[in-house]
Amino acid sequence: MVDLISAFQVSAVVVTNRGDCCESRIKGAEILIGDLPEKGGTMNPRCATISSMDLGETMTFNCAGMQGQYVTITIPGRREFLSLCEVQVLGHPWLHIVHDGGRNPVRDSETDLGLQGRVLSFLNESKPSCVIISPLQPLNLMEFTLCMRVVTEYLGDRKVILFSYHSPNDELRILRESNGHFGLHMGGQSVMFALPDLSTFGSHLCVTWESTFGLATFWMNGKRSIRKIYNVGHVLQPGGTVLLGQDQSAQTMSEKQNRRFVGEITDLYMWDYVLQPQDIENVFQMRDFPSGNIFDWKILSYKIKGNVRVLPK
Repeated sequence: MVDLISAFQVSAVVVTNRGDCCESRIKGAEILIGDLPEKGGTMNPRCATISSMDLGETMTFNCAGMQGQYVTITIPGRREFLSLCEVQVLGHPWLHIVHDGGRNPVRDSETDLGLQGRVLSFLNESKPSCVIISPLQPLNLMEFTLCMRVVTEYLGDRKVILFSYHSPNDELRILRESNGHFGLHMGGQSVMFALPDLSTFGSHLCVTWESTFGLATFWMNGKRSIRKIYNVGHVLQPGGTVLLGQDQSAQTMSEKQNRRFVGEITDLYMWDYVLQPQDIENVFQMRDFPSGNIFDWKILSYKIKGNVRVLPK
């Protein structure tokens, strides 16, 4: 049993079989992930079953963001030696935060309060700051809707990151581009939209995309943009990290610094399907709308890095 010390979202477990003999001993082994240490972790949920592996073979088992502190490989129902060479656990911490008195952030504690009625304020500083947010389920998506409210001052020709997801094999980024357009970047492809610019009085921005026909759309303050065909057949890959305020795909420190977000972000929601136009209007107007099943501002788990303030609306 591997103790990760704290709860992680596990994207994958990489197993290398023994290379000198006894390759069949691993047949039927199960990979278990969870928070129960009792009985060597064998009471935890199963990520995968290893059907067979050759001598010295390395295989990766997708665990789709399962949460837990303990990772166990066991052979159920058989009392014999389990032989293997190496195990790697790929994932990132499951992050939580609470507020003392509703103002100052206290890291790494569980809460169901989230950020309802609050904003994340990214200050204008030379040192980059960001907020890591943890999804309610892995970003393994063939369609999505992402919405947020953004307040920022005049940007001129600056390219500014609004949402940055990066995994070993994929990315999903939303940027206000240097020419005042807005860009959707995913799976190595990009598409640009001409929209009204962000404002110091606040802008409500939504992005929708679906894989089957590749329909991508931006919504600004409840108004729909032209639809564009983009990245047909793509599937967004899980196992990455989401940052607000900083572009994970920037190639240089200067580029990362120039793209940093300065302003306020609030009411960020994400769904694993395309919302109906009336639902997007309801999100904009803050009327009744479906709870976000990937990100939900009201119950968001997050961690602040740098000088970002949590302020009342």
